[in-house]
Amino acid sequence: MEYAFLDRGRFDYTPRDCLEFHEAIEQEVLPLVRELQERRRKEMGLESLHPWDLAADPRGRPPLRPFQDAQELEQKAERVLDRLDPELGRDFRTMRELRLLDLDNRKGKAPGGYQSTLSEARLPFIFMNAVGLQRDVETILHEAGHAFHALATREEDLHPYRHAPLEFAEVASMSMELLGSAFLEEFYTSPEEAARARRAHLEGIVTFFPWMAVVDAFQHWIYTHPEHTREERAEAFDALMVRFGGDVDWRGFEDVRRQTWHRQLHIFLSPFYYVEYGIAQLGALQVWRNWKRQGREALEAYRRALAMGGSRPLPELFRAAGAEFRFDAPTIRPLMEMIQVELAKL
Repeated sequence: MEYAFLDRGRFDYTPRDCLEFHEAIEQEVLPLVRELQERRRKEMGLESLHPWDLAADPRGRPPLRPFQDAQELEQKAERVLDRLDPELGRDFRTMRELRLLDLDNRKGKAPGGYQSTLSEARLPFIFMNAVGLQRDVETILHEAGHAFHALATREEDLHPYRHAPLEFAEVASMSMELLGSAFLEEFYTSPEEAARARRAHLEGIVTFFPWMAVVDAFQHWIYTHPEHTREERAEAFDALMVRFGGDVDWRGFEDVRRQTWHRQLHIFLSPFYYVEYGIAQLGALQVWRNWKRQGREALEAYRRALAMGGSRPLPELFRAAGAEFRFDAPTIRPLMEMIQVELAKL
């Protein structure tokens, strides 16, 4: 564990901070998770909520269809970004003109979605497989955030300084998902559909935190119990699922619950990699909150922080963006309260 933290350059937080993060999620996020689960259970008319019920639309509606093809996705995303900030819209338009977007799904294309920087040209490139779903809208906004980060640091002479640590790199992208969601009417003519897309996004953020805590806490347990058996490992994971799973009925499928960590590739390939997303999501929620209160001033702070790249420690990068580099209960509580207010509007 100590080696992994040094190897990942975690100089600004410790294993103990991560354990306190898990506790804060249990205290401040799980009540909202249970509230959302109960709402879903009632909407679906069920006596109890099973794992497979979490993936279905609670009202049985077909998937949202915000666009038809990659060209329409590009056009509508550009309009969203123009409305958010003309400079960001201009940057995205430049990427379109330079053919730095490969968004459509096609036969023989590699899977996945990501932003990659062309280091010699100092330009970002976005790769994804869009099929016309709301998730694609979130992906293009997310990767655009990474692209804006790359563009903000392109004049930096030191190559390593052009790349921020993951804990802040994902603030750039997750913030853009939230900021762009204010203008989803560019994708939906129906206010009800736009509200549905916003609600699904916010609920996804809330439910992500407990799963992140499970994955991170499980890795802490694995590497601090090196002599454990296969059965002990399954029991340790199951205990975490009980602790962070909320009110989901696994009766008859307890053996499956004990092994659901198999679906998280990070556990197999990148020891201790995952908590970064939780830390970054807290930063992104704070950027979003600032924007809702301060508008352009918050966007300017966001852009200034991106331009710092990796030249400053994490606390300074967060501070520049108007966020606190903390992941304790007092930090999380008002963010969950904000989400509750937003969900009530939807």
